[in-house]
Amino acid sequence: MAIVTFEAVAAAAEALQIAGQRPSVRAVIAHLGGGSPNAVLKHLGEWKAGRPLVRVAETDLDARITTAIIDQMQRVAVAAAAAAEERAAGIEDDLQALAEAQQAAEQQIEALITERDTSREQAEGLARQLADAQANAERIQQHAGELATALRAELAGERKHQEQTAAALVKAEVRLEALPDLHTEIERLRAVLDTEGKARVAAEQQAAVFAVKLEVTIDRATREERRVEQTARELVSANAAVQAGQARLESAAREIEDAKKAVVDARAAAKKAGEDAAELRGRMAAEQPKASKVAEQPLKASKAKA
Repeated sequence: MAIVTFEAVAAAAEALQIAGQRPSVRAVIAHLGGGSPNAVLKHLGEWKAGRPLVRVAETDLDARITTAIIDQMQRVAVAAAAAAEERAAGIEDDLQALAEAQQAAEQQIEALITERDTSREQAEGLARQLADAQANAERIQQHAGELATALRAELAGERKHQEQTAAALVKAEVRLEALPDLHTEIERLRAVLDTEGKARVAAEQQAAVFAVKLEVTIDRATREERRVEQTARELVSANAAVQAGQARLESAAREIEDAKKAVVDARAAAKKAGEDAAELRGRMAAEQPKASKVAEQPLKASKAKA
């Protein structure tokens, strides 16, 4: 975007005027290749205020030269009125440009508000998903911990029972060596040990099944934790989008306020230009009969002498 300064706006306005075009806000922006309507209007108003305004001189004219300059006074008055009307027309064009810029800014604000509301809804949805995922992960971890504790306790009990059975078998063998009559008791204990061994194998198989289930549960918990992390990252991105949308909304609101202030100033300038044009027409109408009477006096004096 072009840098809008007073010198650039003044140069553009002079160039447009030399080319026979009216230096309006749109024409200056097009000549500069861009720029804010508010900034261009401010500098263009300063440039117009610095131009000399053609007015009818408020002096008493000599009767001998009134006839010669009355036509010149009328041309000057007409030129001044035309300049005032041109200035008023230019201000109206500037008002239209500012109104269009204000409407565009308001549409941008509406779009930003919609975008902000959408981002907030997405952020709230992601927050709910994150809370659900965290709760689910906690339940899975708790279940996995309980399953692992139960499995460890069962294995410890089975080992303890096996140790007790082996100790009983050793005692029975010792007693067999000392008392041959205990052979039957030893055989019974061996049968019990064999049964216990089968039970141990079954317990180990069940423990293996539990271990597989534990691995599956841990894997689910890991995937759930990754999902929680991904949801958290999306939530951070959504919050950042909400903050960016809020900043853009505040900037657009400030531009609207500046445009409204510029419209008020431009309307006041247009009203002043209209009043100047009306005053100039009134003065021209009042001066014309007076000048005609002054011009008629030398003519009457000449006829009287003749």
